[in-house]
Amino acid sequence: MFISAYHNVGTRVMLLVCLFFFSENLLASVVTVQTSDGRELTGKVDENTDEKHLWIRQEEHRIVLTTSVAWNSISSAKLNGETIEVTALAKVAAEVVTPEPVGFLAEQEVHPVILENIPEVLPAVAYEPLPAPVPLLGPVVALEIEAYLVNLDRDVEPDGLEVLVAAVDAQGQSVPVRGNITARLWGDRDVGQVGRVRFEDLERWGQPVKHADFQTGVANYTLRFRNVRPEFDWDLMPIAMLNVRLGVYGEGNFEATVPVEIRQFNPFRDRMQQFERGRFFRDELSEQVRRRNSQFGRGNPDTNRWYRAR
Repeated sequence: MFISAYHNVGTRVMLLVCLFFFSENLLASVVTVQTSDGRELTGKVDENTDEKHLWIRQEEHRIVLTTSVAWNSISSAKLNGETIEVTALAKVAAEVVTPEPVGFLAEQEVHPVILENIPEVLPAVAYEPLPAPVPLLGPVVALEIEAYLVNLDRDVEPDGLEVLVAAVDAQGQSVPVRGNITARLWGDRDVGQVGRVRFEDLERWGQPVKHADFQTGVANYTLRFRNVRPEFDWDLMPIAMLNVRLGVYGEGNFEATVPVEIRQFNPFRDRMQQFERGRFFRDELSEQVRRRNSQFGRGNPDTNRWYRAR
């Protein structure tokens, strides 16, 4: 009887060992497949495997990678190192599948949120855009200028030039600089003989230059006429040349010269000049009228009709 009991216990132990070994063998089943496009996949059979796709899972250092391959694209297969027909692998796949390890991912119970008293339209989130990158500015390599006539007082004729100045680097970007500007106006005058003109240095200006002048990238300076009155000095040609020299501290001098209009093209005033010996109407407010008013006073009816008009 003692022997029989021992035999039964031994049989049960052996059976449990066999079942444990068989279970471990199934869990450790590794499949290797070759696909028709030349890929080779190795891993455990994942529980997502179905009649259309074989899912193979690889696990290493808490990383899980799952890949699927269609059964009809598998050219050969091995199960635990032994060659097996693809159709046979498909039949036993359900027996060797293993679930994905749950310990790799943290689980958290999420309770549904009851939305109450929340407006249908949520306010927009305020944000500030990222500042634009500040371009890297290099040393000055050239000077660029542009000039045009401007009116600087209450009469009708222009009184000077507005000059736009840009000190540019090798990339063509405007560079703020500090230094001085010297401007010269060159013109030519009709000397009364056919085919003869006289070239003159008409005006000169000087202007300090500061970094703050280039806040918009281009500095602008006003150059008022002091020695010439192109609208009244008809011997002067209407086009002159403006030369600007920019002296930049620590970098040297830079120059640019551009043609500039000093008497505006106006066919109507040109005809008045030719036939009436004047470019402005008698009642039109111009520097000439203002000088006459200053000389004779406001009581002269012939020279002060523009006051009554205003």
